[in-house]
Amino acid sequence: MRPEDGEALGGGSTGVVFAVPSDEGDLALKVFSGRLYRRTRLRLERELDRLSAVDGQLLVPGTIVELADGRCALRGELCTGSLADLVTAAGPLSTDDVLVLGTAIASTLATAHEAGIVHGRLTPSNVLFRASGEPVINDFERTLRPVFVRDPRHGRQFLAPEGTDGRSSDLYGLGAVLHLALTGEPPGSRPLHREDAPIDLLALVENLLAEDPASRPPDAALVEEILTGLQETRNTPEVSTVDGPVSVASGIEGVPVVTIEPAAGAAPTPRKRSVWPAVAAGVAVAAGFTTWALLPGSGEPEPRSLPAPAPRSSSAPPTSAPTVKTVSQVELAAPIDHGSTVELAWRAPDGFDSAVVIAGETGEPKTTFVRRQRTMNVAVEPGRKYCFLIQITDGESVRESEPRPIRGATCRK
Repeated sequence: MRPEDGEALGGGSTGVVFAVPSDEGDLALKVFSGRLYRRTRLRLERELDRLSAVDGQLLVPGTIVELADGRCALRGELCTGSLADLVTAAGPLSTDDVLVLGTAIASTLATAHEAGIVHGRLTPSNVLFRASGEPVINDFERTLRPVFVRDPRHGRQFLAPEGTDGRSSDLYGLGAVLHLALTGEPPGSRPLHREDAPIDLLALVENLLAEDPASRPPDAALVEEILTGLQETRNTPEVSTVDGPVSVASGIEGVPVVTIEPAAGAAPTPRKRSVWPAVAAGVAVAAGFTTWALLPGSGEPEPRSLPAPAPRSSSAPPTSAPTVKTVSQVELAAPIDHGSTVELAWRAPDGFDSAVVIAGETGEPKTTFVRRQRTMNVAVEPGRKYCFLIQITDGESVRESEPRPIRGATCRK
């Protein structure tokens, strides 16, 4: 079997891949620049055996080949092309295809990580497609990387900044792969933006691409769970999950606020009345007390002592009350739970200031004004349930997102 009898498909960081004919049909032959010494070959054989035992969408070479000129090669299944080739030819994938692709890759990484296997160089060129369309991950074998270095810069724009040795580097690689699939470009080229993509998906990709490994999701299994949930949400009509009594408190000017419903069967715990203040420039969030108000042009909230409101009819709200609407213009992504902190990300129109509202199982809800920020890390107590909500204002009206829970909390208005 000579590589020259086939078609060169391209090269990576270590070898060059050819499509070569055989009695069983065309096969892939990855050719390296030199011979394989006995000790290295034994390590490679053990590695391939270990990879073959992983139950996932891994593309594992079937045979180690020594060519006539002494060079070594790996022979295996020939795929139709890579994600990099597909995006170059046809542009970014549809959102549904990105979710399917991401779920498959995350599942395979989770299985490999459980077996103690790290890829380390996951790039769009290593995500291949079988003739059936099934995505598979190529180049899991690491033994030959330090032995045959063809192009150390290959795919560098998709690799984790800290290196290629830890599981978190695979999570970064997954984020880079999804970024290319969504935008057609590698990470860092421009801010991640796509109108038809769920905010949860965009937030997850940005979370995967965090420069600090500790800021990325804790494992690939959680990423798989999030992506699977996004697929189910897109394929399932939206239905209410509410059952049992609703705990509702009155907020600013009678606007309902969000609380956490007690677990089913549990006796309700007496607690203070909850208030989720609305955000509006120059408008107090709770009249009659010293409270926080956002002042025009201020970088931070300032305490103000506010007079009690004049008596009014319950049937007609005053015209000065802020208008609070839950609209699609502000979307809060699914919170990323890190145990003692929670990472929040949301989408809102330009020119709006934001406030993050946090409700826990105990105590009063807390509001933090963050002005033009669209991300925030929130300190929480491990094990406790929380609900989060984003409110935005342009100085005239207030808009808010749907509330988002963690740890099984039921957020109620």
